[in-house]
Amino acid sequence: MNKKIFFQKQQKELSDALGKAGKIDSRLSLWRSLAFVGAVLALAAGYDGYAWGYGAGVAFLVLFMFLVRRHGRLRREMERLSDRLKAAEAFLARMEGGWRELPVTGENFLCEERPQGLDLHIFGKASLFQYLCFARTAGGRERLADVLSPFPESRETILARQQAAGEMARDKDFALKLAGLLLALPDNHDLMPLADKIRGQEAEGLAYAIAKKLRYALPVLPWLALLGSLVNGLPLEVPFSLWGLNLALSLWAAGTHGEILAPMLEISHALRGYEGVLLLLEGKEPKSPYLVDLRRHFLGETEGKDRGRKASEGLRRLAGLSERFLYRQNILAFVLLNALFLMDSHLAAGFLKWQRGAGRQLSGWLSALQEVEMLLSLAVPALTREKSSLPVIWEGNVPRLRAVGAESLLIDEGKAVGNGADFKGESVIITGSNMSGKTTYMRTLGSTAVLAYAGAAVPADSFELSLMDIYTSIQVSDDLSKGISTFYAELLRVRQMVEAAEKGRPMLCCIDEIFKGTNSADRIVGAKAAINCLSRPHILAFITTHDFELCDLKGPEGQTLRNFHFEEHYEDDKIEFDFKLKEGRCTTTNAQYLLKMAGILPPE
Repeated sequence: MNKKIFFQKQQKELSDALGKAGKIDSRLSLWRSLAFVGAVLALAAGYDGYAWGYGAGVAFLVLFMFLVRRHGRLRREMERLSDRLKAAEAFLARMEGGWRELPVTGENFLCEERPQGLDLHIFGKASLFQYLCFARTAGGRERLADVLSPFPESRETILARQQAAGEMARDKDFALKLAGLLLALPDNHDLMPLADKIRGQEAEGLAYAIAKKLRYALPVLPWLALLGSLVNGLPLEVPFSLWGLNLALSLWAAGTHGEILAPMLEISHALRGYEGVLLLLEGKEPKSPYLVDLRRHFLGETEGKDRGRKASEGLRRLAGLSERFLYRQNILAFVLLNALFLMDSHLAAGFLKWQRGAGRQLSGWLSALQEVEMLLSLAVPALTREKSSLPVIWEGNVPRLRAVGAESLLIDEGKAVGNGADFKGESVIITGSNMSGKTTYMRTLGSTAVLAYAGAAVPADSFELSLMDIYTSIQVSDDLSKGISTFYAELLRVRQMVEAAEKGRPMLCCIDEIFKGTNSADRIVGAKAAINCLSRPHILAFITTHDFELCDLKGPEGQTLRNFHFEEHYEDDKIEFDFKLKEGRCTTTNAQYLLKMAGILPPE
């Protein structure tokens, strides 16, 4: 089935299901209100002497509680349907161009030390990160940013991620369910600091020690005393004094209890969401080793004394404790629950027990979940592009890149123009008219290489490359605060490439309009020197320029640099581009035409 049709079908089915559930929700609200009113009226009738009133009132109350429970389940189901509908719409947004309005851009991952993030549009508005990201937690987004790196990891690691992301992409229904369940988590949520905080937490304080030891016995005594009052005439002051003693003990231990239970305030709203995600992951039996290993973490099949604890069960127990803790946040509930049951002592003891057991595994579960979020994001190109293929990662230290029909993921499918590439350890000079596609082509190769190294499918008929560190000088600007001109900023970028070249590691260098920040004479001299430094067997360098003089350069020892170009043509006095790479140097220009279009030059 066509990928877009699949998500459109899911969108319609989910929207219809949500509409039906909404109608049932309205009816349940009405019936619940009527049942409550009926209970009040029936009990009032019983109070007025009608024998049937109490029986009917109890029946209405039972019906009311049943409807409340049913309504709660329906509301939770509606939330799940709504989240899955949002996920389907998010996938469609990638296909229809609306993804550029998504709020998570990864702009916070941009840094001066890695200009490739801006140059290749890896992070920021309309970036690879914005297109890919389905991660909901802060850690999941950090993992996605880590793998979208211009410095590739080992070939084995890349292929393992590629296989796992590919398996996710082949099961569109599972990917949609996972994306929907992730939306139930608070945006940019981060449980990892909590995992670090609770690890090894110990209780202190005499009051807590007393309350913990007597938390079962002390609540029973007042009830026994109350029974004695009813049967043997024991003064009522006795049970009430014992309840007061329980409350006093709880107040005495409140400081220790509060310190132990404080983490619950940070996580109570998120736990049920995590539980739903983990249940789905535990129930899925993957084939790729990467996903199999992650699932073993969730099922508690890792080595160690906590082996056998499922992640969903551990978080369900914590969610139960957290919900009971929230009940007693109300001051009246605090007084009653602690006076009658020493509730805080039970919660604190239960939470500490959870920490000593499942709590030890929490950081491992979270790390595994972050990996899953990253892999789901890497599956997005294969889920949303009709043209996609798994890149081939070559072995060896010779920089090589071969592509057929490579498109930019950031250009909407149908508008993008595919281009080929077949390069191996050489310098390539690309010329062409303004707006003809030089920079887009270079960015496409660089950003697609980043996608390939991350482990994602790429928008190309085929894409093959070796491991290369990627360096760029594309979107260069001055910095008045540091006294750096545009030309000097370019020099710093090129110097970084030259210094890296001395290490002998395979490199992919992308330089746009080399040394455009200075005069033509100095630009030619500087460009020749830079290209000479980068013309080495372990470097694949792309240089775009308007200076035709660079097309005649010779590399070291007379090595010929290859020339390619983009060109325009005119139809009915209008400029047109085909955005196709062609061999040889460019022979046309369009600057004067564009100046006339802008009204800067007078028409002839």
